Amino acid sequence: MGIFLNPDTPSEAYKSIAFTRFFVDKTWLIHDILQSLKLDNQRYICITRPRRFGKTVMANMIGAFFGKTTGCPSLFEHLEISKSDYFHQYLCSSDIIYIDFSRTPEKCSSYEEYICSSLRIY
Repeated sequence: MGIFLNPDTPSEAYKSIAFTRFFVDKTWLIHDILQSLKLDNQRYICITRPRRFGKTVMANMIGAFFGKTTGCPSLFEHLEISKSDYFHQYLCSSDIIYIDFSRTPEKCSSYEEYICSSLRIY
């Protein structure tokens, strides 16, 4: 759909990890997030981890689950989240905006310029 709206990036990144030999299924976190949103009326979720402990994998998992991308159902149907009551209701249900702040694009010299350039696209 675009560079930032519903890209395949989170799904592809998560797929490259989810089908490896040493993958540990942490998808039940999605159930916990949805339960917090529903039961506790939470509006904001903050997931923190120490450096090198899977923040990007976690973000890609969440983006892949909620995002309207191709191949989404087959990526999650064998994982723990598929046992959740929320699974079919929220799987591939939302538009996501994906911006990677781990590096700036070649044409941008600062994060501010990167954000402004991404806003100009829309």
